[in-house]
Amino acid sequence: MKRCLISSKKLLIHSLLFCCLCLFTTSCKTKKETVGTSEIKDIKELFSFISENSFEYKTLSGKMKADIRLGKNNIAATGILRIIKDEKLLFSLQAPLFGEVFRLAISNDSLVVIDRMNKQFVAESTKKIKQTTSFDFDLNNLQSLFTNRIFIPNKMNISSDDYRLFKTEQSNNRVIFNVKDKQQINYAFFIDYNNRIRETNLSGENGKTSLNWSYNDFQHLDNQQLFPMKMEMNLTIPGNKILMNFNFSNIDLDKGVDIDFNIPSKYKRISISQIITLFNHL
Repeated sequence: MKRCLISSKKLLIHSLLFCCLCLFTTSCKTKKETVGTSEIKDIKELFSFISENSFEYKTLSGKMKADIRLGKNNIAATGILRIIKDEKLLFSLQAPLFGEVFRLAISNDSLVVIDRMNKQFVAESTKKIKQTTSFDFDLNNLQSLFTNRIFIPNKMNISSDDYRLFKTEQSNNRVIFNVKDKQQINYAFFIDYNNRIRETNLSGENGKTSLNWSYNDFQHLDNQQLFPMKMEMNLTIPGNKILMNFNFSNIDLDKGVDIDFNIPSKYKRISISQIITLFNHL
C-alpha cells in the first residue's frame, strides 16, 4: 500500500513538472448562467466590452480540487492558487498523507519549480526559459489563463484599440479572436454570446503541440464579478496527453497574500533539459 502511494505521488510530480515545463516549450454565490443570443456581433464593440470588463483584482487566493489524468492514470489532489497581479503567481498541490508535493512560483523575471517528493528543483530566469524552449510564455499569460482574461503575448495590458492585432472568426454561437507571437504560436480566444471567454487555445504551426484551457460554472463572487469555478487544462504534445481539472471551492480577492520563492538548501538543482529528457523516456 505504501509503495503504491509513493508511486502515485511520483507520477503526480512527473505529470506536473512535465506540464509546467511544456507550458514554457497553463465564499461564492451561485447563479444560474443565462443563455446567449446568436445575433452578429460588432467585433470592435465586442473586444472593447471584453477588455474593459476583464476580471479585476489586486490579489487572488483560491482553493481547489485538482484531478489529473496522464494516459490511463488518474490522480486526485488539492491545490492552492495565489496571485499578486502583475508581480507573482504561486500554484501548489498537496497529496493526502504527504502534504505539499509540488510548487510553481513565477514572477516577471524568474521561475521556480519545487519537486518535494524527489527533493529537486528548477530555478531559471524567464528569459532563459524562452531562449531554451522557443516559447513566449510568462507571468502575464499564466495569470490571464487562471483569471479568464484575454491577453496578447509580450503585452502586459490591453486596450480596446488592440482589436486590430487580432484576426477574427464568427459563427452563429461564438466569436474567435486569433493572434500569433514571434515564435508563430497561435493564441485563440473563444467568446460565447454572453461575451465570456469559454476557451483559450495555444497551438504551434505543426498542430502537434497544443494547450487548451476551458472555463465553466461561472459564479458571482462577493463583489459581483463572475469567475469560472471549473477549469480544464488539456495539454497535447507528441506521444503524450495530460488533462487537469480544477474545481475551485472558494476565491478570496484583495486580501493579504504571501508568495515566496524559498528553496530547501539540500534539494538538488536540475535543468529544464533534464526534465524534458526524463519525460521523453517515460
